Amino acid sequence: MAEPWNLTSEEWARVLSDGDTPQTVAQRLLRGNYLPWNEVLQRYTNDAKRILDLGSGRGENSAMLALQNKETTLFDWSQENLEFSKQVFSIIGKQARFVQGDMTKSLPFMNDEFDVVFSCGVFEYFSDDQISDILKEIFRVTRRRAIILVPNAYSVFYRLGMWYMRIIKKWPWGGERPLASLHSHFSRAGFKNIREFTVAAKHSLTFLTMPGGRTMQKILIKLLKLHDHAQPSRFRQGYLLISVGDK
Repeated sequence: MAEPWNLTSEEWARVLSDGDTPQTVAQRLLRGNYLPWNEVLQRYTNDAKRILDLGSGRGENSAMLALQNKETTLFDWSQENLEFSKQVFSIIGKQARFVQGDMTKSLPFMNDEFDVVFSCGVFEYFSDDQISDILKEIFRVTRRRAIILVPNAYSVFYRLGMWYMRIIKKWPWGGERPLASLHSHFSRAGFKNIREFTVAAKHSLTFLTMPGGRTMQKILIKLLKLHDHAQPSRFRQGYLLISVGDK
């Protein structure tokens, strides 16, 4: 696997907004049409009020939590993404704080400022040393826990789809590298009671874009009886690895 590398902020904004508008994102959330990992975030923020979303992207995860009456802060290095997020929040009628910045540097927040810090689909673009440094900063600014979601290195169908799209040069997600575990990084940062599991095995099939991929998806969904739910996937085949650590 090649070394991780990131897209520019402008490229991120273009990739993330492809096929969606703030209106479609907001309406999906207002209908309660959540993704499996949205439900995981709900579960692990039940005892929290102040939430920091590191690398917030379009803001969909934070907007979902805002609808659960959480006080959310969105931190992203793309101003375009933050503007998209602001529109989503305006449509759903919720307030939030929007901060532009670089998470590889010291975070502009006070010690223990947040109850929970989470990051979804970001850590796969950083080196091991950068991940360790970011988690140390997260440990500083959170009171309760950290939740990190990254592509799962054990997900066979996701990895197969990535391989194919890179071969035909149509992979849109930059230099992401799937990760098998963040346990050691969490431990070095000071977190305790670390647990890891994978979710969204059915979602991993969406990466099968090669000829015959759609037929393969239908067969596998029926054969493996896959559903969209937030329970840990069998055989660690979920698309996302979720790591949770308490302070």
